[in-house]
Amino acid sequence: MVHASHRDRPGLVEIHELDTDIVYVLEGTATLVTGGEPVGTKPIAPHELRGSSVTGGETRRLVPGDVVIIPNGVPHWFKEVSAPFNYYVVKVR
Repeated sequence: MVHASHRDRPGLVEIHELDTDIVYVLEGTATLVTGGEPVGTKPIAPHELRGSSVTGGETRRLVPGDVVIIPNGVPHWFKEVSAPFNYYVVKVR
């Protein structure tokens, strides 16, 4: 699957049990946290969890042209977003 995505504010922590995300940044900047211990996770669909934040993890600043691969099962969170933040996500199962 390929998603054209847009964010104008931070999101929830996401954990995809089956899908690996390949993110390609088109426009804007964001702070992405990967790994760590998710807080307050709840299932929202089969094999999909969401949480309110992450304790620990690795933080990186994303800018246009960046590509990030987030393996399935790894918590990830767009903690800070400078709007508009536009990106493609290729989901590989």
